[in-house]
Amino acid sequence: MRAFGKYIGYLGRVNEGLIEQMVLESLPKGKDSVYLDLGCGDGVKTLIRASHIGTGDVIGIEGDKNLLSAAKNGGIKTYWTDINLPWPINDVSVDCITATEVVEHLSDLDNFFSESKRILKPGGKIIISTENLAGYHNIFALLMGDQPYTGPYLSKVFSVGHRPCSKFYQGKNVAYPHLNVMTTKALRQLLSRYGFKVKGISGIGFYPLPPFLASLLASFDKYHASYCVVVAEK
Repeated sequence: MRAFGKYIGYLGRVNEGLIEQMVLESLPKGKDSVYLDLGCGDGVKTLIRASHIGTGDVIGIEGDKNLLSAAKNGGIKTYWTDINLPWPINDVSVDCITATEVVEHLSDLDNFFSESKRILKPGGKIIISTENLAGYHNIFALLMGDQPYTGPYLSKVFSVGHRPCSKFYQGKNVAYPHLNVMTTKALRQLLSRYGFKVKGISGIGFYPLPPFLASLLASFDKYHASYCVVVAEK
């Protein structure tokens, strides 16, 4: 079982790389663009993305103060704030927003979408990646009577469900639990309801299939892939 847990961890790293590749390919270009990364962490990925855009005007919002100092040292204009609350950014001032593996951790999705719409310029782009509640691995868990692998997580102390990977998940739910998980179609609908035009949807990964088979299947059935990357414009 330990070997299977390591294999799932390997697939997670592969999927993380594929998601980042998709995000980079979806970024707009423009040296005068204002770019905001929500949940910027230490800013390493943020700066790589900014380089792809071609801009030095980079903003990062992060709730972890220790990570934020590293981002600030990298030249990012940083804000230490809860993404569930109004953001300290002017109206109609941002050209591109990225939120990778962020929305599932939020308690207030309405704030996320309304704030994104408020600060984006007309034609501005938002790129969101998140886990897909309709992924086949989650459907399998439900058929077995278990909690979906993506959550929502029920405890900050114990791993509930997640068979046969309970030990692999144990302790991962404490700092950043999954509170709001959604299907890819639900994310698309939320964006549309808030007035965004969805420009692209990609599926990433198909747990527990190996990368080649997972990529092949995701290209045919993005709505049941393990992760999604959704690109929309204001």
